[in-house]
Amino acid sequence: MPAVLEAIQFTYAKQIVSFLAGSQPCLTAVQRVVWLYPQLISALSSEDEASRSSTKLTTNEDNHEKAKKIALIENIIATIFAVIGVGALCTLVYLSLPAFGGISDLPEYYAPAKLILEGHGADGYTLKGLQEAQHRLYPSMGPRIVPLFVPPQGLALLTPIAFVPPEAMRYVWKFLLAGCLATAIFVMKKTFNLGYKQTCYLLAAIGLSDAAYNSLRIDQLAPMLLLSYIGAIYCLEKKQDIGAGFFLAFFVLKPQQLLPFLAYLAGAKRFKALIVCAIIFAVLSVIAFFQMGTTGISNYMSLVSAPSSVPYMQPELNPTVRGQLLRLFPDAAPTIFTVTSALYIATIALGVFVGWKFRSHENALRLGALGFIPLALVASMHCHTYDLLLLVPTIIMIFNDSLIPFGQVWKLAVMLGTIVFVLPVSIEIQHNYLLKGGQLNPWFFLLLALSIALFIYLWKKSPVINSGTTKPANSEGT
Repeated sequence: MPAVLEAIQFTYAKQIVSFLAGSQPCLTAVQRVVWLYPQLISALSSEDEASRSSTKLTTNEDNHEKAKKIALIENIIATIFAVIGVGALCTLVYLSLPAFGGISDLPEYYAPAKLILEGHGADGYTLKGLQEAQHRLYPSMGPRIVPLFVPPQGLALLTPIAFVPPEAMRYVWKFLLAGCLATAIFVMKKTFNLGYKQTCYLLAAIGLSDAAYNSLRIDQLAPMLLLSYIGAIYCLEKKQDIGAGFFLAFFVLKPQQLLPFLAYLAGAKRFKALIVCAIIFAVLSVIAFFQMGTTGISNYMSLVSAPSSVPYMQPELNPTVRGQLLRLFPDAAPTIFTVTSALYIATIALGVFVGWKFRSHENALRLGALGFIPLALVASMHCHTYDLLLLVPTIIMIFNDSLIPFGQVWKLAVMLGTIVFVLPVSIEIQHNYLLKGGQLNPWFFLLLALSIALFIYLWKKSPVINSGTTKPANSEGT
């Protein structure tokens, strides 16, 4: 019996060590507890096997076989988590399909694109014209209206979707977003050299996240922006400036979120990709001008600056400085908008400076994604929780030590912090707290703490990084 207990203790200790030293990204505490539990049950229910194994622990060959079995079990568990995460996401999004008229933002993009094909492009940036088009194309919307705040250049990029019939576009658009998300995950796997287990846990984490669920549920652009962001990083690291420029051009869909990243690239002297991006932006500007003329561009400027547009934007739900201040002081909205706009401009200037500081580092892009992008999002003028998909590369680098080693305290803190961004906790926060007037946004405070801590940590580590003494950890090879 002592031999059996010794073998069981060895088996379970091995799992705990793997658990503590593992680099699975974005797992919640509950998921890790669930991960450990079957290992203990398996060990306690296999006395005979454990007894036999206890006599072989002294040989390297037996230890190697044992390690292979453990790796196989870990891969199976990782696969199960990936299936659960992806399955849950697909199921929840499928169940939301009947509620299209009441929740989807697709009419925001489709109706203005259709108006352009019909020769009334300028009406896409007026509430009256947009309301008429949306209700004509999607009667299930009822009295609901979703104004378009995408810039004219972004609308020019989206115009081809209007060639698809409106009912068919409901499903084509959903598959397009899902395809962008899947492609972004694949590119992240290639960029960060993720192994099989890491990729499975990444799939599980994204599948159970509020960001992925809501972006697909309400047909938002976040998966496209994530693909644009990680695709640009991948191409820039491969010295493919033209490809990077094309990916960066998709930022016109929501420029307020990733303009600080462009500023960072300017500071880091990645001018070739920025020039390509600027050329594409100029081409889209010309197309937009022919689509809607000066009237349409003027309508856009009036729409985004009109106080009557603010309720449609719902900035008080944003996990940003602006969003939190609006929850605390709703009557001071004009002052808050001015102050946070100044903060956003300061963040862009900071991006140029930080990019310049790391311009000579071979991992300058990853340093920006790790230490600056979280800060840029929390200081953004507009950023919903589904837009936090842009933080996935940052979270990956924290958990797989691909750039800077992060201690277990760091990883545990991030892991626990992500609980509020995971289903079903995020739904409870959204519907039973924030939408009912809760004054303190937990998403904002966690994002603020993460962004400040990462920026300070990276700044302190920068001399070590620049000296070359900090090397990226080898990624998992399984």
